[in-house]
Amino acid sequence: MPAPEPTPAFVLHTRRYGEAHLIVDMLTLSAGRLPLMARGAASPKSARRGILQPFMPLLVSWSGKNAMSNLRQVDTRGAYERLTGTALFSGFYVNELTARLLGEHEPVPNLFLAYEECLGGLAQGMELDAALRQYELSLLQALGYGVDLETEAARGTPVRPDQTYTYETEYGVRAAQAGDALKIGGDTLLALSGKKPLDPRQRQESRRLMRHIIGYYLGDRPLRSRELFQSQQNQENH
Repeated sequence: MPAPEPTPAFVLHTRRYGEAHLIVDMLTLSAGRLPLMARGAASPKSARRGILQPFMPLLVSWSGKNAMSNLRQVDTRGAYERLTGTALFSGFYVNELTARLLGEHEPVPNLFLAYEECLGGLAQGMELDAALRQYELSLLQALGYGVDLETEAARGTPVRPDQTYTYETEYGVRAAQAGDALKIGGDTLLALSGKKPLDPRQRQESRRLMRHIIGYYLGDRPLRSRELFQSQQNQENH
């Protein structure tokens, strides 16, 4: 569907098409995720080449009725805050996760705003676990896999901060048992759900929890961004 008026957007990923063109995977405010053909954008002389970069706030419009529309207009919007270090790897993770899980042509304005908020938090030095966990929860919500961390699924009773729980995908929170590999404190579940600051133990538990849930929907193919981050950390530790 054409976008008659420019809409806010971010580049998730680009790949070359032929000698001079780019296929740009974008997250847009009005149409969700969609691929756009940027004709001539791979040319060294193209002004678009320097604009179509991840994490840069854009305004875009497109046209065409085929499976892939043509990028018609692209301009920058607002301030561009560069991501560096671990925040940069986190940004690539957010982009890859979004591209892998979110279907095309599904308007998800709330997710777009959560994505924008996540990038802003990363750029401004927000604690990485807090920024990433909140975006992961927003993405699952947009996909229709809402995660209730405040209620024990079996009994419908509120999660207690002094109890230990586990999480079963597509079922929910339940009281932990001796053989459960994944154990999360009730205080972690409530802090994560309430967007409250996480202490070191809670950050570790919430990371394991979300990796468990996200992994279920990703399937067997690992995230390239996660492998790159781990490789970089290994190099820095040697």
